[in-house]
Amino acid sequence: MNNEKKLLDPRTYLFLCIASIIAVIVIRTETSLAFLFAACMVIQAMCGKAVRIPVYLGGYLFLLWLSWAGVQLLGDLSTFFIGSALSNIGILGRRAMIPLSFAFLIGEAPTGSLLAAFHVLHIPKSGGIAVAVILRFFPTLGEEYRCIRNAQKFRGIGVGLWNTLAHLPSTLEYILVPLIMRTTKISDELSASITVRGVRFGGQVVSYRPLCFSRKDIALCAGYTAAVFLFAFLDKAGLGGI
Repeated sequence: MNNEKKLLDPRTYLFLCIASIIAVIVIRTETSLAFLFAACMVIQAMCGKAVRIPVYLGGYLFLLWLSWAGVQLLGDLSTFFIGSALSNIGILGRRAMIPLSFAFLIGEAPTGSLLAAFHVLHIPKSGGIAVAVILRFFPTLGEEYRCIRNAQKFRGIGVGLWNTLAHLPSTLEYILVPLIMRTTKISDELSASITVRGVRFGGQVVSYRPLCFSRKDIALCAGYTAAVFLFAFLDKAGLGGI
């Protein structure tokens, strides 16, 4: 019960995700984007997801290196296309990381609370159901993929990079066939779960967990909004660096 009290309102995650999308569109300079990423990591820590910060930081640095490597290849005409592709992947990837980190938080919110939050926001039930199913489908599919890979490694299939590349067609076949079969099974299980929860029936949508903005929700939304406005102002004023 104590863990449930610590859960933030799903609308907070939704607000942070939308604010991040707007911010990465408005902010142009790399320095302001780096400050925004730092603010995002602070919010992640305050949401109890500090364990993910090293992963996000490693991904950000890798994408930054990818952009740098791409720029180095732009000087040669023979590698211009590859350099342009790597540079764009690095730039777009760093920008996408910020809203996606909050999208993961939305996906981890309890389904009932998420649907109740959509109902409070007057989002059509069909849209809320679609979002809930999508947010549950891909993590479940990823878990199934990891189980398939573990089963293959136990049988000596796809063990090591060289073994995987040497038998790439058969390895892909052994992955895709069971994954496709599990995809249909996952869809049926999600549909059954929605039916059991009574989501398809009419009436008012309520949540077992009460939906309300706590002081922490308000502080996170207000603080992140202030940070976005500050970085956007510095960016427009030419104080955001390169």
